[in-house]
Amino acid sequence: MRKIQIKNNFLKHDSLEAKNSLIECRRVKHILESGEEIYRGCGMPGLYRTDVGWRCFYCGNYLYEKRPSLEALWFHFWVGRDYWRILVSQEKVYINGVPISGHPDALPRRLLSDLLEPDPPKWFPYFICYGRTEFNKYLEKYCNV
Repeated sequence: MRKIQIKNNFLKHDSLEAKNSLIECRRVKHILESGEEIYRGCGMPGLYRTDVGWRCFYCGNYLYEKRPSLEALWFHFWVGRDYWRILVSQEKVYINGVPISGHPDALPRRLLSDLLEPDPPKWFPYFICYGRTEFNKYLEKYCNV
């Protein structure tokens, strides 16, 4: 039986060159409506390019492009939904360790079957652009699902 050998092409380059090709993941403070302060970013040079922006190797922080393509956003959302870890602790809701306000799942049950489709459904741009109540109004008015 032959051994399987896995190679990482990124490691073939000079380590200094690879380190310098990453962008710094700046630490940014966000203030929630409740007044709570949360920080995103780790301050390390770990941001690498993805289809929707940049992601940090170290802390997993995402920096999104101003206008990513709808297909790239759908793929990002579609894959990300499979890895959501929802935790409720001391009356706070966390998704993948990040505190959120409101409900952890804003997608109505009748739309969950659309997650099996590889192409973005017609409601997806409105889900991205609208808040929860506006999106539900859109679904009631225009979307027959």
